[in-house]
Amino acid sequence: MATLPRTLVIFCFNLCISLYIGIGGYGMAMGLDPMLLQSLSIWYGVAFGAASLMLIRGIWYFGEMRDRLAAQEAAGG
Repeated sequence: MATLPRTLVIFCFNLCISLYIGIGGYGMAMGLDPMLLQSLSIWYGVAFGAASLMLIRGIWYFGEMRDRLAAQEAAGG
């Protein structure tokens, strides 16, 4: 597996975290208006859930890559 530049890994990690927090805040705001939730289709919920899962996976992947880069730097490599 090829390693990405450190700045790109940190950028992608922070982007995934920010988008996940944004999706969570949007979902909480939608929960405040029950009439709005009733008007949405099931596909909206599926897309919302899929985006959340992909962002969680991105946080895990880029977080692990960031940790490996930090360990390599600490080892002097």
